[in-house]
Amino acid sequence: MKYGFMAGCSLSSTSPQRVADIIEYLKSFYPDLATIQGCCGKPTKMIGQQELFEKRFHSLAEMVAEAEIDELIVACQGCIRVMTDENQFKTSSFWVKLAELGLPAELKGKAKDSDAILSIHDSCPTKEMSEIHQAIRFILEELGYQVKKHRLSGKNTMCCGMGGMCGVSNPPMAKEIANKRVTDFKTDQIVTYCASCTSAMILGGGNAWHLLDLIFGPVIQKQDETVDHPLQHSLKAWGNRYKSKRMIMKN
Repeated sequence: MKYGFMAGCSLSSTSPQRVADIIEYLKSFYPDLATIQGCCGKPTKMIGQQELFEKRFHSLAEMVAEAEIDELIVACQGCIRVMTDENQFKTSSFWVKLAELGLPAELKGKAKDSDAILSIHDSCPTKEMSEIHQAIRFILEELGYQVKKHRLSGKNTMCCGMGGMCGVSNPPMAKEIANKRVTDFKTDQIVTYCASCTSAMILGGGNAWHLLDLIFGPVIQKQDETVDHPLQHSLKAWGNRYKSKRMIMKN
């Protein structure tokens, strides 16, 4: 089989380095990995522009076909939801694949001495995909982090505030929902596996971390604080997306 990888717009706009980390990891298992940077069209679908959505998704499907990809590994929860619903090519979750393949040996147990206690914010688009929830919790356990269970998680998760394009169509409402979501958690640190969710939790006043930063970045402690997220700054986000594109083209 030939595997491909797609990070998704939000992750590409957040951290080119983390996109590079994933590609390097996957290439250690799949040397001929193909990499795609494109849009699944979800934003247009969410606001009812069905014709434009179909055009954008068709363009993505053509890219997958031209690259002769048998299975596309996807890091974005919104993307994999759309791709699963459209069912035009085989997809798999990066998080499930990571749990199956295993963390690099040097990363296992790296956070066993951390005093941080994490709450997991699960993403709405994949709230029915329990295999992703299980993979996330397995990965955190392998890293050595402490996790506090929460009743509003998994299939019972709540919106971060960015759902349905609310973040751009009604920013005050998005912030209100993000604030409420942050107060749901009783821990000092929140971990997500969606770049938009991470941005929302920070916007809502929480100390939120993307799981990739916990995997490939330094170990976090209870007192660590997060800073403004790139998705809250349009020019920085677009700059990161361009950097991700250049990095992908070099690979």
